[in-house]
Amino acid sequence: MWTRDTAPPSPGVPSPVTERATLVLAPNANAWTFEGTNTWLLAEPGGNVCAVVDPGPDDDDHLAAILAAAGDRRIVAVWVTHRHHDHSELAPRLARETGAELRAAHRRVSDRPFAADEVLRAGALEVRVVWTPGHTGDSVCFHLPAEGSVLTGDTVLGRGSPIVEPGRLGQFFDSLERLGRVCAAPGSVILPGHGPVLPDPLPELARRRESRMRRVEQVVAAMADGIEEPDALVDHMYPGLAPELRDAARISVEASIAHVQTVPDPVPS
Repeated sequence: MWTRDTAPPSPGVPSPVTERATLVLAPNANAWTFEGTNTWLLAEPGGNVCAVVDPGPDDDDHLAAILAAAGDRRIVAVWVTHRHHDHSELAPRLARETGAELRAAHRRVSDRPFAADEVLRAGALEVRVVWTPGHTGDSVCFHLPAEGSVLTGDTVLGRGSPIVEPGRLGQFFDSLERLGRVCAAPGSVILPGHGPVLPDPLPELARRRESRMRRVEQVVAAMADGIEEPDALVDHMYPGLAPELRDAARISVEASIAHVQTVPDPVPS
């Protein structure tokens, strides 16, 4: 299992992580995707069909790696956690080549969007859709109740914090609470869209909430000192930031600004 204490698998090499989930790392490593997109193959033990979650970039080698990882199992479903290209770009092609049904929450990806708490099946495998907007408005996670694993896309990363769309930070906090309830069962493990597996979910969810709240508090303090423009806030809050991460930092700052401008002041007691 790939954790913070172990090296990541090589791109394209199948890596079994749980009884039902196998990781195939996509070859699209960069500053935004870490080692690359985590593509997941899900199947009930002993089953002859499987589902693919987040096929990743439209790359010939990665497509071949996914098909090879499926082996004798037929790919009957392609499920996407959110619309971003590093997760969804290969999905239509994979669905066409295998005859699988493509599902996603966003109609740009699929004409059959998920419903909250919908139960998906691939043979005997059962997966529940958990609605988790924040990173995007169409972000969902997938819960495998038989083993407690949760595929979180970019809502919870293997390390660091995801971008949250401006205006959706409140939704993001609600989504973390929802995931906390899902991950409260013994044996739960987070299988993220990027980065290593998180075998102890509840402390990880708490840390991510606390980290985001600290950033919001920093924005509030800086704005109180007269630093109000997003670019100036990025300079103030992220000194020495790599240029390729500046856009991500700006989006996060804008999300914090939108959050503090929409959250009502507490009612005096």
